[in-house]
Amino acid sequence: MAARGPIGPAMPWHTRPTAAAAIARDDDATDATGKRPGRPPAFLPHDFEAVLPAQWFARPAGSFQPEKRLMLAALTDAIELFIQDPAPGNVRRTMLQQAAAEWIRSNDRRWPFSFPNVCETLGLEPSRLRERLERIREQGRRTPAPDG
Repeated sequence: MAARGPIGPAMPWHTRPTAAAAIARDDDATDATGKRPGRPPAFLPHDFEAVLPAQWFARPAGSFQPEKRLMLAALTDAIELFIQDPAPGNVRRTMLQQAAAEWIRSNDRRWPFSFPNVCETLGLEPSRLRERLERIREQGRRTPAPDG
């Protein structure tokens, strides 16, 4: 009978299989509960290619990071409120429109979600966007509402 080493038959070190392959072949080496004793090998094979979470959940090329998507959503909501005509009798909407107008006109940079910081993070120039929004708002207020 051939001499057995800790992971299988004794053989020169350069011809030994990896520990994982030897453990997989050695089905009769189990304890009383039917489990193999010991820990799995603490090394990875040379052909192992790790998949990182960033690679597994990769975003499409044109998508934003979650923080930028939140900033874009806040900016979009504020622009829609700013451009809309005030709703008569709707106090909540009027308050939201006033808050959106104050936010857009503010130059405060202390808050990460301030209008200038959001615009610059998204690659927009705050002053040009402000001017354009004011023009759109004025044009909308001058245009008479359609009768219906």
